[in-house]
Amino acid sequence: MLGARGGFTLVELLIVISVIGVLSSLTVFTNISKNLQRSRDGRRQTDLEAIRSALEIYRSDKGSYPTGTAGLSGYIAAVPTDPSTKAAYAYTVAPGGCDGVTTKCTTYTLCANLELVKGACSYEVTNP
Repeated sequence: MLGARGGFTLVELLIVISVIGVLSSLTVFTNISKNLQRSRDGRRQTDLEAIRSALEIYRSDKGSYPTGTAGLSGYIAAVPTDPSTKAAYAYTVAPGGCDGVTTKCTTYTLCANLELVKGACSYEVTNP
């Protein structure tokens, strides 16, 4: 018999190559997405540490923590915001009702919601 060869046709090769291409592109996209989330989470942590530093300098100067991060204008160039939502990070002071003048604000909590760690306030910074 003359025409019996044991090879692949061009169509079969193209189908296999396209399936491999689709699978590899899904893997690359997943890795890029995870790396972007990891990068934004790192930025959130760095932002909270920068705010913490400004808060400690403020307390050193004034004897109390500010009631809001807007009071940090002379201590940090610009108060950072969340890289995804551009919302301000959650900032609370204690004891409740402190105003920084008659009642000193002695502690604070800063919160960020990380993308790779689920849950509210998944990264928290408090005064030392």
